[in-house]
Amino acid sequence: MKIKFEKTSIKKINSDAYLFLCFEDKKLFQEELNIISNLLKCKISKVSLEDFKGKENQTVLIYSEKQRIILSGLGLSKDLTLEKIRRATARGVKKANSLRIKRIALEILQDQTLDKVEMEDVSRAQTISSILALYNFDKYYTKKQSKETTSIKEIILFSQYNSLAKYSKEIESGIKTGAIIGNATNLARDLGNEPSNIIYPESLADFVVEKSSKSKYSVEILDKKQLTEIGMNGVLEVAKGSKREARFIILKYSGGAENEKPYVLVGKGVTFDSGGISIKPAAGMALMKVDMGGGAAVVGVFEAVSKLGLNLNVIGLIPCVENMPGGNSFKPGDVIKAYNGMTIEVDNTDAEGRLILADALSYASNYNPEVVIDMATLTGASIIAIGNVASIIMGNDQSLINDLIKAGMQTHDRVWQLPLWDDYDKMIDSEIADVRNTGKTRQAGTILGGMFLKRFIGKFPWAHIDIAATAMRDSESDYDPKNATGSGVRLVTQFLKNVDMMRSSAKN
Repeated sequence: MKIKFEKTSIKKINSDAYLFLCFEDKKLFQEELNIISNLLKCKISKVSLEDFKGKENQTVLIYSEKQRIILSGLGLSKDLTLEKIRRATARGVKKANSLRIKRIALEILQDQTLDKVEMEDVSRAQTISSILALYNFDKYYTKKQSKETTSIKEIILFSQYNSLAKYSKEIESGIKTGAIIGNATNLARDLGNEPSNIIYPESLADFVVEKSSKSKYSVEILDKKQLTEIGMNGVLEVAKGSKREARFIILKYSGGAENEKPYVLVGKGVTFDSGGISIKPAAGMALMKVDMGGGAAVVGVFEAVSKLGLNLNVIGLIPCVENMPGGNSFKPGDVIKAYNGMTIEVDNTDAEGRLILADALSYASNYNPEVVIDMATLTGASIIAIGNVASIIMGNDQSLINDLIKAGMQTHDRVWQLPLWDDYDKMIDSEIADVRNTGKTRQAGTILGGMFLKRFIGKFPWAHIDIAATAMRDSESDYDPKNATGSGVRLVTQFLKNVDMMRSSAKN
């Protein structure tokens, strides 16, 4: 889909429909209607508005003599945020798509009530939400009419104010970066939605290698033999029950100076999780193909970072396994020696993600990292804790956590912090090994998962993001689809963008 900015008059836009965002405030609402009438040379009657008053979650389609006009509500101007712009835009774009419209003109919102928000931020927000709202995973439909789930081929951003032309550079930058981040998020969604007979450790590794050949990052793949040689036994043991061999994907983006420490991203890559010997219930097990959501997010971030051209060095580590029951499966009661030499008692084979992350987080020390951030669908307990409106974050460095919280608020790919107090550490002590992979109690399940990972961290800043609650949804809303969401891509990309901008400002 093509998105561009039209600097000139709306009269020169040849569009199938026009989308405007409206405030609920009576004065502003009426002013917007007057402007639309003047711009499009049409009359908008009260009858055609139906019950539309500019409230949040409201959209309306109006037919004039020559045009189709879509209005999407923002709510009261005093409550305006970038997220409300994203959601109003998404609802309007989805309305246009439902009408099989191919080319839509979208008004760039210009409002002075958004504190410290530039036109670049607004155009980026509207671009990202448009791309995310139109996402569909439809590659396996065989009937042509079923395939064509997205009709919109082009979106033209325009302004009712001629004064916006002077911001064309900022607006076009927002569109460019928004398209990169939106498409990277959709790539992660695609990977999460692929069935596990299509995406498994080897095929995921092959996919990343192919993507890197067209991007500015490199990829190295470690196979079973190499993993055995270096002692990455957490990964190898989890993979034992499946005919699919493990893979360890290493991504490298070199945008910074050669001697600069890298930002290391670790993503859980369980391409299907049956629970192993501690098998899951049948209900909902099909969604366990999304258990590689953390790994998919890392791939998405690399696609975004490389295309944005950030001046940072970034390393990605994705341990890839399929967790299956079988005659050779690892079992409750087994003891595993991790990459860093620590021993782990296996209490539950369905707590497999932390075993492969233990190896990956230990391996991260080899890069002398600036920081390490891992993303993983780690605990179902996180859903019980805060629902699906945010991911959970924990770590050993409050400054890093604060920076990620800020990035989450900027993108609405939000995180909420839970503590990693020493009081919890004794709950994962083992009687026969250094640590056990589940707690001695059902309490604080998400925190204990974080405490386990903390034992495998070297002396560097680290944050763990549990995306179990946000990586998949059971229903769609605005720009969030049903099933895989691409959670973490916008969050971590924004974090890295912020770091890049801060460092650039410091140099200047």
